[in-house]
Amino acid sequence: MLTGRLVALRPMAAADLEFLADLTNAGPVRTHVVGWDWPVAADAQREWLAQTHRDGRNRRLTVTDAATDEPIGMTGLWEIDWHNRSALSAVKLMPGRAPKGAGTDSIMLMMAWSFYEVGLRRLHSTILDFNAASLGAYVRRCGWRIEGRERQAVFRRGEWRDLLRVAILRSEFDELPDSAEYVERVCGAPHRPADAGAGVVRQLAEMTR
Repeated sequence: MLTGRLVALRPMAAADLEFLADLTNAGPVRTHVVGWDWPVAADAQREWLAQTHRDGRNRRLTVTDAATDEPIGMTGLWEIDWHNRSALSAVKLMPGRAPKGAGTDSIMLMMAWSFYEVGLRRLHSTILDFNAASLGAYVRRCGWRIEGRERQAVFRRGEWRDLLRVAILRSEFDELPDSAEYVERVCGAPHRPADAGAGVVRQLAEMTR
């Protein structure tokens, strides 16, 4: 269990399946996610979950409200490349359930876990050009950079839309003002002398680079 300011991340369980089917079928979610598939039935989710647990290159996590433990979304790592220490990451949250700031909190937790527990050095993703909420969370608040644009790559809402490629390196995550807090949330408090003083938060980021 990874706990942030607003959310917690935990492995997916059978109890989450009905919620995950609702999340996949939710109209606003289907509009804004990059991938596309047919609507899913809750019954089909059991086989999907079993396949998920057997898949060594992908790790999906349920996002829960830290205050209530109710599921509010999903996140994870996809296409894990152990040789190049990179992976695709994304987050989907149920409209109306997630508290304000849950997306940013989820992304920061995933970055800290990916870089300081899993051992990756680069995360990447794709965002549709009209998805202002995701661009704000990833690029403006969490330090990801736009690395390219695929023109008219995705058919959505009856139109061809551009796809933005975004990514972040561990060194760029380390430069974020709140990175040390999230590393401590994931890894625990660093060992330090009792008189280490107020500079310990900055030192944590420097020590673990």
